[in-house]
Amino acid sequence: MRIPLYIEFEGKNVLTIGGGGVGTVRAKKFRDAGANVKVISLDFTEELQELSKDTKIELIEGDAFDEKTLEPLIAWSNIVTVAIGNLKINDIVEKLARKYKVLVNLANDADRTEVVVPFEGDVEGIRYAVTTEGKSGVVARKVRDEFQKMLEEDDEKIYFLKAMHHLKKHMKAINVPVQMRMKLYFVISADEEFRELIRNEDVEGARSLAEKLVEEYTSGKREIDESLVRIQF
Repeated sequence: MRIPLYIEFEGKNVLTIGGGGVGTVRAKKFRDAGANVKVISLDFTEELQELSKDTKIELIEGDAFDEKTLEPLIAWSNIVTVAIGNLKINDIVEKLARKYKVLVNLANDADRTEVVVPFEGDVEGIRYAVTTEGKSGVVARKVRDEFQKMLEEDDEKIYFLKAMHHLKKHMKAINVPVQMRMKLYFVISADEEFRELIRNEDVEGARSLAEKLVEEYTSGKREIDESLVRIQF
């Protein structure tokens, strides 16, 4: 069973098999995340050839079906992505990946792939990812676009994020114990005065109120409503 994760790829090693359109998209995605990218193929798109001149993308002209050529590349990798249509390569890649404990993304086989690369977006620090796990890329793109539009039009969520981020930094700065912090995230975010300030786009007012509430809860002036706490640390 696959689970969604966000993984830091700065400095990670990524091998892309295939220098066509899909391989180009995959290589750019991981390059943009800070990874060291190698692409093995018999030919490459013009875009990849241009990118290889001054970015962390290295092009290797070779036959990925040649295990002697492929094995050291997979051994170097943290993840290998297959971006060619010939499914016979998958058996070779999976065998070598298991040997070197390397994760595999099969762009040519959604059912068999170990890692899914979703469609994603970002609005003011709210990141999201969408996949149908191979059922329909068209639908995944449509949902991605609808998420993007919804977030771009929902200023309240952005103000809420800014106020809650300030709350988190403030509590860490004054060394509120983590067990207390986890409770106060839920309690303060549910406070009606706090939410009203956010609805009125008064982020500074919400930040000030949050600090005041933290002081009152940590000093015992206010009692935490445990029914609001959804997660116990």
